[in-house]
Amino acid sequence: MEPREIIQVAPADDVAGCNGGGGALGHPLVYLRFDGKSSVDCYYCSRRFVKSEQSSGPTDKSSG
Repeated sequence: MEPREIIQVAPADDVAGCNGGGGALGHPLVYLRFDGKSSVDCYYCSRRFVKSEQSSGPTDKSSG
């Protein structure tokens, strides 16, 4: 059995859209509501959408 695909989304997102990927081999586009949860699973393909831990504000990406 293949491991489940986990997709990070922004912490401020309330909805994730999933079409299964793979073009014609995917599934119909569905919108999954977080409703206060930190993760949701697609009921077609079992992909898991997880809110990232980072704040949604600007970040300093300099390495310096």
